[in-house]
Amino acid sequence: MKTGDAIKYAFTGLTLLIFAYLALEGRIETQILGVVFLALVVWSLYPSRHLETSLLIIALIALFEVRLNIEEFILGLFSTYGGSGLWIILSGFVLAKGMEVSGLGKRIALVIATSMGCKPRNIILAVAIASMAISPLSPSTTAKAFIILPICVGLIDAFGVEKGKSQFGAAVMLMAMAGNNICSTAFLTATIPNPISADYLATTLGLKLDWGGWFRMAFPLTVVLLAASYLLVVWMFKPEVAASKETYDKVRSIRDDFGPLSGREKVVAVTFGISLVLWISERYLPFNAGLLSLALSLVLFLPQTHVMEVSKFGNSVPWGSIVLFAASMFLAKAVGRYRALEPVAEGLFNALGLSQLPVYLFILGAVLVAMMLHLIFTSTTVYATVMVPVIIGLTEISGVNPLLTALPVALLAPIAVILPVNTIPNIIFHTEGWFTEKQIITYGFVLSLVSVAVVLFVGIPYWQIIGLI
Repeated sequence: MKTGDAIKYAFTGLTLLIFAYLALEGRIETQILGVVFLALVVWSLYPSRHLETSLLIIALIALFEVRLNIEEFILGLFSTYGGSGLWIILSGFVLAKGMEVSGLGKRIALVIATSMGCKPRNIILAVAIASMAISPLSPSTTAKAFIILPICVGLIDAFGVEKGKSQFGAAVMLMAMAGNNICSTAFLTATIPNPISADYLATTLGLKLDWGGWFRMAFPLTVVLLAASYLLVVWMFKPEVAASKETYDKVRSIRDDFGPLSGREKVVAVTFGISLVLWISERYLPFNAGLLSLALSLVLFLPQTHVMEVSKFGNSVPWGSIVLFAASMFLAKAVGRYRALEPVAEGLFNALGLSQLPVYLFILGAVLVAMMLHLIFTSTTVYATVMVPVIIGLTEISGVNPLLTALPVALLAPIAVILPVNTIPNIIFHTEGWFTEKQIITYGFVLSLVSVAVVLFVGIPYWQIIGLI
């Protein structure tokens, strides 16, 4: 047995002992705390086993709630899965697959990425804009990485630069990676951490953000963050190449070779457009917009549409990610209802002596530390499940309005850009070989600091103006 595996299994065994101790304590708050600890460990150490471990987490929460009160369990079940959140995400996965197999997602990214001329800086900017355009198309950042990755490779190859030695190549790929993270903050359905954070905000703080509400809260800041990431990457990695007629012809050929819009793409575009309208107008509708959009997405399986086949779709569905989201939502609801992470927040508050800090330093420190803690997580979903309630608890104990830290941390939850292993999309872009670990760490660290500054000095005043704080 390898040393790494031995350490992992030993830590897993210790985790199970701690979980058993907390579970046998008897109080539901402590039992849910034990489930949080168990989930954090197994989701981090066994990413390829998300399906099995997530089903285990759902079963444990159900067991503890049923033993406490069957009515509490039913209430938790319906409040978690009776709303539209889960169903919107599920319909998003179906529509995302339709985008992939029809080629519509790639076409959208391709048209934007090749529409701003052939100047290197314009191409980098176009990659950023393309990332924003495809962000609402799927709740999977991994799927969106695979959409834009081949386009970025084609654009870089048009300039004939050498892999691993080109500032331009590094800038394009780092922009695509950062854009994938940053643009996911703009839309509730753009990544799984967003609805988890929204659920905490609603359950513990009474701030309810549907699709439109999240967009109003996040989109202006996402634009600022995306602009900052672009300016930063072209400053840190100044392109060493220039446009020429040859590169212009190559870039044009990338788009022209794609051909006219197909019938399948039109079906997917109409289906997604209607679903998007349902998500945006959810608060005004007398029915479950998520369930209706899921039913609508099933149109893509009809033989008449020629978009997808059920058998092929079933084999390609990321069931682990879907069940991980379902388990995270169930766990988030339980944590919020029973305030299970409050003892952790109180312990941290007392141990770090945070009561001595002025309000503005406390807010700055809390958001900055939370941002840097992305370093120890390999999943933004797990990060949101753990960090958002802890930050809320810490801020409540301090006597400060918890929204002053909760909203910044919720917005920044999808932005994990310092290490290649922080997210699967980061790994995807890094393994292409266009940028080094040193380059991503340097760029990611500075971008993280800039992101914190943006949400504190632009975000908080903006949220106060629109009445969220």
